[in-house]
Amino acid sequence: MSDIEALLQFNRKPVSQEMITYLARSTESIIQVRETHSMIDVAIPAPKLELFIKKLVKYSNVQTPTLMATTVFLTKLRSIIPANVYGIETTRHRIFLGCLILSAKTLNDSSPLNKHWAQYTDGLLHLKEVNTIERELLEYFDWNLTLSTNDLIQSLAPFLKPIKDQIIRSRQQELLLFNAPTPSQLKSYMNSPQSRSSSYNSIPSLTSSNTISTINSSRSRSSLNYSANIQTIPEGESDVVSQRKTSLSNLDPNKYANTSVSEKRKSSRPIILKTGLDKPMVAGQTKIKRSNWTNFF
Repeated sequence: MSDIEALLQFNRKPVSQEMITYLARSTESIIQVRETHSMIDVAIPAPKLELFIKKLVKYSNVQTPTLMATTVFLTKLRSIIPANVYGIETTRHRIFLGCLILSAKTLNDSSPLNKHWAQYTDGLLHLKEVNTIERELLEYFDWNLTLSTNDLIQSLAPFLKPIKDQIIRSRQQELLLFNAPTPSQLKSYMNSPQSRSSSYNSIPSLTSSNTISTINSSRSRSSLNYSANIQTIPEGESDVVSQRKTSLSNLDPNKYANTSVSEKRKSSRPIILKTGLDKPMVAGQTKIKRSNWTNFF
């Protein structure tokens, strides 16, 4: 599909010097020429082939599709004419003019007549010569003047390749622009919970070595402060502990042997639930300070 699009774009281009040069080189590759010294060549010297083609384009006002379709006939003629054949000085001019006439008459409903083409040669060729050239080319082609799309694509490949590359690049750019998110889509994506969670997960501060070392150092400092504020109590200096030991040793086991089940249940309640116990206080004990630990989460 890109070949056909490139061909359509190429047909819309105006005739350029590059096209004229390409046609001249294609015509020169068909047949070799030997110099002659006839009186006709001395009287009317043949112009350069590029200049001759440029004048034909100017006088006939031929457009790119008709002009460049000539390459198909030139390619076919190259495979027909033997390589050991030589022509005169105006042979290449005659070949190109004949192929241009066939292209114009094949592709257009109305084209210049042969007498007009003879005038476009600036006296280089007469009407009879133009008619003879047309008939000879028709015999070479066996009257088959079909111009297929594949023939045009193959003959114009050097011109179509840059256009095809440009079409491919433009399509890739259009695809990128089509898939690119709009500003509103970007804004909604940035505000979505999924994007925020992914951004939070991407923060490496909690897992970095610097952060872990900072947490460990703060933990060590807080543990040192906590241990510095704790005062040990010797077991011999505690009056409360000695009083509890004495009271436990003076208990009579027979006193509680005949108690009822309800009284046992009442007495079996854990003492830790009793709220009226006095808390032991040690003289000189200071209150434990709040640690310097800070919640990083």
